[in-house]
Amino acid sequence: MKRFIAIMLIAFMSISLLAACTNGGSDSSEQQESNGSEEESTEMKTPDENAKKVWNDEFADAGNGFADASEVYKLTAFNGGVETSDLDLLPSNDTRYLFSGEEYTRAVVLSEGYALTLPGGDVTADFSLGKLRSKYKSESGNYVLTVSYEDKNPYGANAHGLLDIYYQEWLIRYLESVDFLSANSIRRTRQCGVTESLLDGYTVNYYDMVINVNSKIEYPYYSIAVIRPTNSYNYFWLFVLKSDNDMVKTMDLIVASFKELTGTRTGTPANSVGAYELKIPDFWNEETKAYYQHLLDSDTVEIGAFYQSNSENSYDGYKERLESLVGEMDYFMTYEHMGWYDSTTDINLDRINARAGGDGSNGKQMLEFTYQFTNTNNALGGYTPMYDILRGRRDAQFRKLAQDIKSYRHPVLFRLNNEMNTDWTSYCGMQTMLDPDLFIETWRRLYNIFVEEGVDNCIWVWNPIATSCPFSNWGDMLNYFPGADYVQMIGLTYYQMNNTNVTAFASFKEMYSELYQKNTPYFDNYPAVIGEFGCAAGDSYVFDYGKNEYVVLDNAATRMRHQAEWITDMFDCFIKKNEPGYEFAKNIKVAIWFSANDYATVNGENVITNHLRLDEDVPQAIAAFREGYDKLKAAREE
Repeated sequence: MKRFIAIMLIAFMSISLLAACTNGGSDSSEQQESNGSEEESTEMKTPDENAKKVWNDEFADAGNGFADASEVYKLTAFNGGVETSDLDLLPSNDTRYLFSGEEYTRAVVLSEGYALTLPGGDVTADFSLGKLRSKYKSESGNYVLTVSYEDKNPYGANAHGLLDIYYQEWLIRYLESVDFLSANSIRRTRQCGVTESLLDGYTVNYYDMVINVNSKIEYPYYSIAVIRPTNSYNYFWLFVLKSDNDMVKTMDLIVASFKELTGTRTGTPANSVGAYELKIPDFWNEETKAYYQHLLDSDTVEIGAFYQSNSENSYDGYKERLESLVGEMDYFMTYEHMGWYDSTTDINLDRINARAGGDGSNGKQMLEFTYQFTNTNNALGGYTPMYDILRGRRDAQFRKLAQDIKSYRHPVLFRLNNEMNTDWTSYCGMQTMLDPDLFIETWRRLYNIFVEEGVDNCIWVWNPIATSCPFSNWGDMLNYFPGADYVQMIGLTYYQMNNTNVTAFASFKEMYSELYQKNTPYFDNYPAVIGEFGCAAGDSYVFDYGKNEYVVLDNAATRMRHQAEWITDMFDCFIKKNEPGYEFAKNIKVAIWFSANDYATVNGENVITNHLRLDEDVPQAIAAFREGYDKLKAAREE
């Protein structure tokens, strides 16, 4: 806990208190003292009587001032993640307490079965996403602690499955990488390690770092702990502490205070956030407002594709060839990265204007513009622009981007940093200290720059992938949502890949019904765009994780038939979206097929692993797409 040295100066019959700086960025200093006059009185704190009503001896932490309820001066109780004063309702299905003392706060979460002590008597909590994580904040301590319970390891509840695979692949890969930290100017404040002495009965992996050149970063110091019962591999706890000063000792105190509750654990963690409000910006130009209203009112689905170029055909050549096979698209979709290694990327407005330029009524294709915070096409392990964005070093580039988007004039579906809830993007949580809040901060930074530059034609699309990976609570898509003030459209992405057998195959309706059920409690107010999707066929190889290699598949004809059936079902759902049984599709306004194949090197040869590209190699898919698209367009005219 921060304490400050108080220097008492008496001059001109008045008293002032001056606080000295902490020593060397550490979190240890002397307790502030106050010498008032005899006439001054000190407010006496009294125990909170409500705390006695809910206190249980299992909550105690005598070493930090919580031997019993008599040392609790304020009780804050939560029912289902929402603060409540009605103690008669407790314990509920999701009961949580903050017991505030003189110097510390004891947090108790019955639904997840833990208690821990936090420095500061002013700690507040955010349990709005309590099913996924709990966030504790102290203004006096200038820190935020996020706690999540993790039990989604798919590799087996044993040392090899958890420690050798899950930890290394999905958790600590970049925290332990000297090359990654160096490439992003991140310095260790303590050598990372593993200990069993800090918390009796538990093994703790710890990582302590600071983001250098951090004058524009509110919380540049990170202390991360992975806590699991020793010799147990079923679950663990993830603590991410960020602050404005070095809090290594503070993190050790918090970890040492942790206690799993056995006798008092009850209920199930829940999210209290509810449905996010749809907020339509008042600064949009009239064309953008009109098109967005068209999307809200639309009973149909507009179709587009991302086109793949190759050595034989130019980009435009393939676009023309695809549209000759399936029909002219409603949408043009393009990808843009921030740059390529040491160079930055500017928008090619001539190319975009030649291919798009739609306003919803002029007969031209609408634009979905996908922009990614990457300099390496999402190659992982080295430099990511995320930390320089936080430092403000990319602001000039962002302002140029904003000016280019504004000069386009027409409405843009601006899809920023899609598939952030994964392990394969430069802006994923594994690359940002296991802290999705950094993704949110960079999103908001760009959004605010767009507003400052007067961009009035940008519809912001937040587009996670359907299944969050790494499998975890801390990395779930909801943790990355930037907020209702920064998003006007929800992006959906769900692929049917490696179509190897009938039992593994799910139809478009099955897949997107599942995604709708997942999203509807939060985003049913928002129009949706399937930012990219597809069903694979014709793939010659699939990766065998048991053999750790690609193996040849021999049922290409079946896969091609499944692909065509999937496409037929897709258009059928779009046409019937307002009928009973198709409610899952009611908010889908735009769908962009990803017409580009997945490749891998097998025995030195570059081969297709997922055939998504709509071309002559998949004639059944082409026929199904053409027929379905014609029916959809005919339905628009009725």
